[in-house]
Amino acid sequence: MIRRIVDFALRERWLVAAMTLLLLIWGVISFIKLPVEAYPDVANNWVQVITQWPGRAAEEVEQQVTIPVETQMAGLRDMTNIRSVSTFGLSIVTIIFDDDANDLLSRQQVLEKLSQVSLPSNVNPTLGPDYSPVGQIYWYTLTSTNPAYDLMELKSLEDWILEKQFKSVENVVDVSSFGGITREYQVQVDPNKLVSYGLSIGQVEQALSANNVNAGGSFLEHGQQQFNIRAVGLMGDTNDIGSTVLKSQNGTPVRVRDIAIIAQGPKIRLGQIGKAIHREDGHVIDNSDVVEGIVLLRKGANADERLDFWANQIGAVHAHYA
Repeated sequence: MIRRIVDFALRERWLVAAMTLLLLIWGVISFIKLPVEAYPDVANNWVQVITQWPGRAAEEVEQQVTIPVETQMAGLRDMTNIRSVSTFGLSIVTIIFDDDANDLLSRQQVLEKLSQVSLPSNVNPTLGPDYSPVGQIYWYTLTSTNPAYDLMELKSLEDWILEKQFKSVENVVDVSSFGGITREYQVQVDPNKLVSYGLSIGQVEQALSANNVNAGGSFLEHGQQQFNIRAVGLMGDTNDIGSTVLKSQNGTPVRVRDIAIIAQGPKIRLGQIGKAIHREDGHVIDNSDVVEGIVLLRKGANADERLDFWANQIGAVHAHYA
């Protein structure tokens, strides 16, 4: 058998040389395209159902949210087991699937089952991002030497600018943000003025909700043209909030600014994140309050390709806001 192979190679040397060259080219191309990961993804295929129910104890969350979700998810195709965590105001149900299961099909199954779960009013479960523990490919911290960018401004920049830009990168499923101060509009009601005008907190809240909305109308014909009609009532600043009418007393309107102080302020914080940098010379730069983000890669995607594109995105954003 070996003699025949050698005779054929000697007789058809040009054919053998051509085949060898093709195999060499094929091997080089395959080597270049070979995905190389420093940390292979060995995590299970899972889908997380995350439900928030603010102000509720862990026992209530377990009984009225976690257990109904677990019951409905039982029997899914390729499912191996279910794990859950119920804490104050939060329920996390993790459905683990077989290694050969398709992620998109698994998530579709969970979505179909979620529509059949009976939960308390105003409780809306959501699916967690499609990533694995090794998908945290990039950690970054926002800093600024410009005094105009304090923690509140950096947090707004992170929530409304950076996350939007970074999520546009292919195979980036989410960006988790930590730290900073979230800006909000605050109506600080004076209880004495509230009582003197015969109002309640519920009336103030209802008036603010009813007046913070745009309404659409029909249109008016003008010759061969038409003008669309809409009522613009969306609040844009603190003056709009203060001008909201609560009631009419003896023909005089009582506005929000008459019974409260309206201002922009920080949202109540539940914690903060710090960062310490240890220099080679032994000096430690300690910042006890920073804004940080984590980039989450889609499960099964190549991290090196995304990081290269990510570096270009960060450079463009830094050049714009420097």
